[in-house]
Amino acid sequence: MELFYKLSYHRMIDHYLPKLIQTVDKLTIQNVWEEGKGVNSIGGIILHICEHIKRNTARYANPNITFNEGIEEYFPILDIEPNRLSLMVQEVFNDWKKEIEKVIAEKNNIEIDVYNLFHLIEHIGYHLGQIVDRTKRITKKPLNFCQNGLNEKNLRAIIEDSI
Repeated sequence: MELFYKLSYHRMIDHYLPKLIQTVDKLTIQNVWEEGKGVNSIGGIILHICEHIKRNTARYANPNITFNEGIEEYFPILDIEPNRLSLMVQEVFNDWKKEIEKVIAEKNNIEIDVYNLFHLIEHIGYHLGQIVDRTKRITKKPLNFCQNGLNEKNLRAIIEDSI
């Protein structure tokens, strides 16, 4: 279990978070909140991701917590400037990081639902792909994550160094 927690931790903190921040930094407020026909805005998708992470973070501290509503349709439009949105993202990821670090440190004393953790990682990856794709289409510029070190090879090295 500890390995899976570490894989999840590093994927979220060392891979997804930097990609998300770098992507948001390329956008204007208009780009972030623009919606297409039947398409959620980049900002709405980011806030959806943040809500998903917040709920999982809350569950680590209180496994019996329940939420009255789902977030399947939670893609709000808030017209937040990209730099402020970026700070919100960092705060949400940092809160998650603190809680998952407790899980890793406590080893077998704290357990989280592995199914939910796997779903979180998968779900964030899916939406991050949408955000990256839309950003590249809007800005007409490559993001060059792989070329700049945000790739699976380097992520694996980070994970292996942490073991």
